[in-house]
Formats: sequence, structure tokens, C-alpha cells
Amino acid sequence: MKRYRSLIVLCIVLLGFGGIMLAFSLIDGYRYYDTYLSRVKIEGSVEDVNYKTGTTLIKYTVGDSTYQKELNIIDTSMNTGDVVDVYYNENYPSSCFVKSQIMYVIVSTCISGALIVLSFIFFIILIVLSRRDKYLKLNGEKIDAKIVSVKENRSVHLIARCPYTVICSYKVGKKTYKFKNSSVWFNIGEIIKEYDLKTIPVYVDGKNYHKYYMDLLDIENLCS
Repeated sequence: MKRYRSLIVLCIVLLGFGGIMLAFSLIDGYRYYDTYLSRVKIEGSVEDVNYKTGTTLIKYTVGDSTYQKELNIIDTSMNTGDVVDVYYNENYPSSCFVKSQIMYVIVSTCISGALIVLSFIFFIILIVLSRRDKYLKLNGEKIDAKIVSVKENRSVHLIARCPYTVICSYKVGKKTYKFKNSSVWFNIGEIIKEYDLKTIPVYVDGKNYHKYYMDLLDIENLCS
């Protein structure tokens, strides 16, 4: 599983963001639920739009009473002085919402749901890849592939660290096959240099050299 550390972190991040967004969406939905069921539509006005605090102040009148409500939302279609539709609770007129707040709850719920689903999809992919590696190590044909290069992949960062990419090759007749592992999270270059390693064990699926597992466990154990 260490080989897929970046994928594991991605699953956790997606699940975390999705869970937090869903929690806030459910809280907002619960807050507007009673008002939505007993809603009455009326015209109100936008008194102020504060981009620093992310709030919009609206004013509306119900009977002889005038209410001002600060909404925790910024809608670019609403500007100071605009007339907007306000939905208030007929039993508690001070409780209200505007349409964009309901749309925000719906959209954020959909996005959070998509992030959670995506995290589970990546998690399933992670399980499939891990089982494939385990199968190849148990049943695959072991070959000693020649180390070609080791490079740090600076395009990927995880907690101020970058993974290393290892490329090996193995010649069968006149054809040379290359094997690549881009998720090495320890300084494998130093280990290879220190122990003067020339080859890395690779397990292939029979004669299908495109389906392989590069076993770096023994090299990683040299770090400890």
C-alpha cells in the first residue's frame, strides 16, 4: 500500500472535503427547513453587500413590521438597492431566506456528494491495484530488471516531500521492456548508490511484460 501513498492521501482529502461540505450543507438545509415549508414570498430590498465579511443585508416589510436580515451569502446578481424576492416564515416573519441560499445548499450538497463518491471510486481502484500487485508477487515470473534512472518528481508535492520515479529495463531477445514506478516516497537514489545496486526485482504476468509489479520492499527496508 505504501506504493500508492499519494492515492491514499487523495482519497482522504476528497473524503474529508466532501464530508465537511456535506455537513455544512445539511446544517444550512436544516436551518431553512421550517421556513421553506411555511414560506411566504414577498419583495424586499438589498441594503448592503459586504464582500469582506461575505454577507448581504436585506430589508423587507411584513404588515406593520420591517425586518432587516444579514445573510451569510454573496450573490453577484444582487447589488445594493436591488429588489429581491424574500421568503419568510409565516409563523416567524423574522426568519427568512432568498432563492440563492437554497440553490447554494443544493449545489454544495451535489458537489460534496460527488467528492465523496469520487473518493470511494479511488479507494476501489486502490484495492484493485493492491490486489493485483499481491497476485503478481505470488504468481508472477520474477525477473531482475536493470536500473536505468532515478529522478525526483518535483511536479508532485505531499507534506513538503516529492516522490521519486524509478525506471528499469529488461531485455528479451532483441526487445527491451521498460518498467516504471512513480510513487517512491523514500530517497531510493541514495540507497542504490550506497549499496551499489544494479537491478530491482520485477514480477511480470507470464510473458505479458506490460503487466508488472516492481518490488521495492527490500530496498525500502535498507532505509531503516
